[in-house]
Amino acid sequence: MKKKQKQKLLKQFRPNFEQVRLQLFNEIVSKAKRDYNLSLDIFIDPKKKDDMTVAFNNGQQVQQFTVPMDENFNTVVKRIQKQEKGLLDRFSTNLADSIASYLQPNLPQGLSSTTAADSQEVVEEPDTKQATPQKETEKNNVAEVHDEKKANHDAMTVANFVEKIESFPKFTVKTTGDHYEVIEKTPKEERLLATVAKDSDAFTIEKALDRKYKLKTEVIPIIEAFAATPVSDR
Repeated sequence: MKKKQKQKLLKQFRPNFEQVRLQLFNEIVSKAKRDYNLSLDIFIDPKKKDDMTVAFNNGQQVQQFTVPMDENFNTVVKRIQKQEKGLLDRFSTNLADSIASYLQPNLPQGLSSTTAADSQEVVEEPDTKQATPQKETEKNNVAEVHDEKKANHDAMTVANFVEKIESFPKFTVKTTGDHYEVIEKTPKEERLLATVAKDSDAFTIEKALDRKYKLKTEVIPIIEAFAATPVSDR
């Protein structure tokens, strides 16, 4: 068979984008169960077609949140569709790790399901409302406002906040008239990642940070804790 004919035939039998994305979702669900003993359901909400909706059932209630499927996400799915070797396994593992870190921050990554079941702490929610990290888009669709429940956060001073943020490579905190800004310094530019209001608990997470699938699970809780700290205690 000629090479061009073979390529054409392979292309005809290649799964379409939606099928590959569903395969990715199934891989994430499988790895979250295997490695962390988490029962997840991942789907596309017709009202939020640009987001991956994750439902977590802890046996008592269902917690639901979303993960943006931005251009970078879709590019990876297309690469998986082209059968790039090992990419489905790597990407699904990273996302399963990120989701597990978000749901259970104190659970070490990479545990077996048996160890995870024995080691995980019970996470108590203050109520049964569903938590959605990405609530709305503002600033011309650049920033996403995270309006999550802020339960049991320890008070965090400005000095503590700066120290924690600057422990991440290239991250720094700048102070403006109304906000504290989390900045990533790159060779070409300074990239705004998040802002926290000086006079309230309002904060925004920019898409530049939301795209950092693994890193954001460590950085966003710090921002949430600082925003949740009363202004007088900062």
